Amino acid sequence: MATMTMRRIREGEVPIDGGTAVQDDPDRPVFRGNGANDYRCAECGNVLATGMNPEHMGRRVRIRCGRCRTVNIAAEVPVEMARRPARPANGR
Repeated sequence: MATMTMRRIREGEVPIDGGTAVQDDPDRPVFRGNGANDYRCAECGNVLATGMNPEHMGRRVRIRCGRCRTVNIAAEVPVEMARRPARPANGR
């Protein structure tokens, strides 16, 4: 299995439709799959997800490390700054 290091989220990088998975036990990954990659925390190297394919670790998937509390996102996934859609002038 390949080991991928995630990265910290940047200021303003929170997607509107995303959420943050919280790792309760630092010794257990948040996500387990049958894919090719293990994902580690950018700060402390703790395993956050194991056996995951890149397409399942998209821009909406964020994980808070149970050991150091860093919020991580997959490093190869570009994320646009969060923006709310503009409201029409008539208020609908």
